Amino acid sequence: MERLTFEAMLDAAAGIERTGSQYTVQDGFSLSVYIGEPGQAMEVSEVASLQLHEAFCEATSREHHSVYCVEYSSLHGICVRPPSGGGGRRAGFE
Repeated sequence: MERLTFEAMLDAAAGIERTGSQYTVQDGFSLSVYIGEPGQAMEVSEVASLQLHEAFCEATSREHHSVYCVEYSSLHGICVRPPSGGGGRRAGFE
C-alpha cells in the first residue's frame, strides 16, 4: 500500500485523531493494522498510536508497549472497532 492510501484510510476512520504525521486512537476505540499479503497477513492489535515517517510507519501497540516499524509496501489494511456497550439499538430489539 502507498503512504497516501494509508493516510486516507486513517483520516476516514472514526476514533482516530491526527496531529501532523501522528495518529492517536481515542479511548474506547480499538485499532488493528494488518501487515503482509492478502491471506497471509499478521495482525498488530491494540494499536495506540501511529507515527508516519517518510519511508515507514511506526505502530505502538498497547500490548506490552511493543513498537513495530513497517514499510508502507507491507501494510495491507486496518480495522477500527468502536467502543463496546454503547447502549445503541440492535436489530430486532427495542
